Amino acid sequence: MNKMEQEVVYLSAVNELLGSMLNYELMTLGGEGDRQSVQFKTMTHQQFFYIALVDFLSPTDKHAPVPSVPYLGALRAISNTPCFAVDDSALGLKSAASAFHEWLHVEIGVDMWLPSLDLQVEVHVPRCLLLKVVGNLSKHNSLRSVLVAKDLQGLLQKAGKPVELYQAMLVQEEMYEIFHDDVCVYHASTIAEFLNGLSWGIQNYLKPEYTRSFSPGADGSPLYKFQYPHELEHPYAKTCYWNLMNQVRSEPNFKPFTVTEHLKGKY
Repeated sequence: MNKMEQEVVYLSAVNELLGSMLNYELMTLGGEGDRQSVQFKTMTHQQFFYIALVDFLSPTDKHAPVPSVPYLGALRAISNTPCFAVDDSALGLKSAASAFHEWLHVEIGVDMWLPSLDLQVEVHVPRCLLLKVVGNLSKHNSLRSVLVAKDLQGLLQKAGKPVELYQAMLVQEEMYEIFHDDVCVYHASTIAEFLNGLSWGIQNYLKPEYTRSFSPGADGSPLYKFQYPHELEHPYAKTCYWNLMNQVRSEPNFKPFTVTEHLKGKY
């Protein structure tokens, strides 16, 4: 695939993934102005959100027709050298992707009591690693998450509390409850704001291309079509382009929103 075809494939996949995390079946949005927050419908919806989020933060399948990179990394690369930019249409996407990347790589301190080890400890962990731990433990039990236990073992080692791997496996549930029920509950609204910013960054970036491409049906017919760019030749990329233009036509599920500062000062 050429550069434009790869970009279309990445953006279509990202939009689908963002839509699975940001919708009214999963969460509700409350508040006004710059003091808004999200609430998940149930605990199961919250767990799904973090399962999907860990996919978003992970590399794409190595067997896919595009290079294997994390979705956020693909967005950052696209926003740096966009194929569809008109004037400054890609600046919002670039800003949103950079801001989320920076936030994810901040290291935070989390104080925890681990009764299985009779241990009080403060671990220091990058937010991106914490979110990956939560997402993986939301969908795997202890025997399918040994690599996660290794990550937890590393965090305890870094905190000056070395443990054996089996001990790290024993405290997975305890650490998960703290990471998921405390830290992630606190940050959920902020993460949703970042993700929604990415959705609107993509929307505003591609709106000029949608305007160029969209061809309405004749004589008021509901049928319409999109005019493919000349550079788009691969059949899979063409299908992704059609899906992508329809995603732009529908717009993101949530309007742009700003989360209250009360949910941004801790961790």
